[in-house]
Formats: sequence, structure tokens, C-alpha cells
Amino acid sequence: MNLEQRLNELNIELPISAAAGGAYAPVVVHGDTIYVSGQLPRDGDKVHVVGQVGRDVTPEEARRGARLALIRGLAAIKAHLGSLDNVTQILKLTVFVHSAADFSGQTAVADGASELIMELFGPERGLHTRTSVGVAQLPRNASIEVELIAALSR
Repeated sequence: MNLEQRLNELNIELPISAAAGGAYAPVVVHGDTIYVSGQLPRDGDKVHVVGQVGRDVTPEEARRGARLALIRGLAAIKAHLGSLDNVTQILKLTVFVHSAADFSGQTAVADGASELIMELFGPERGLHTRTSVGVAQLPRNASIEVELIAALSR
């Protein structure tokens, strides 16, 4: 399966990857593993989902934000490698949710990204580990930040 073909089938266009916002790398490859720094649900400088989930943002809006942040993560991989041809599986997904004090639906929000992984990779290769965490604040007042670790074939 070609990941870029699958993205096209799902009508998903990868955005231009953003440069690092500080003294870190957006992507690091070590052996057959690629690590992607946290990605916000944004296009260019515009963050699309901002505020606390459960207060300013609905869980459904946050799910869409998690999906968009995952797409940005894939764009960062493509920008670093030149293509997505060697990505064989997402191994680990971490979803940070800017949560209102009484919001406890972080896992449902993270499903926005997890379900897209399953759509892209299928039931066998789409399985991944995941952590979803409620946090008090995220950069740029974003509602979601997603980081991922993926396996590469060489």
C-alpha cells in the first residue's frame, strides 16, 4: 500500500510543513524509527482549533483538530524524507488536549487521529499505541497537540 495514494483516495492534501518554532527539530530519524515533534491543528500560522475543550471547543471540534494535527505530522515526515513511501506504521501517538477542569473525554478526542491512522494503514498495520493527556495550556492556545513515532522500511 502506498500511503500517499491512500491519502489521495481519502481526499486529504498534505499542507506545507512548518519550520521548528524553537531550538528543536520537527523530525528526527534514528535507525528505522522516525520521531515527529508536536503538531498543532493549523495551516501556516493560523491555528484552527483554539481554547479549552469542554469550555470553548466541543469534543467533536477537538476530534477534527486531532485529525488535522496528525495530517500535519505526516506532512512533516514527507518534508523530511521527500515522500511517505517508507512509512510502514504509526507506532505511538500522543495527543495532548487543552482541557477544561471538568473535561474527561481526552480519549474520545484522540480517536480523531487514531481513526485516521486506521483508515490510512488498515486494520493490521493501523494498530498503534496511544496516550491521551489533558493539559492546562498548549502553544498558541491550541486545543490539541499531537506527536508521533513511526516505523520506516529501508
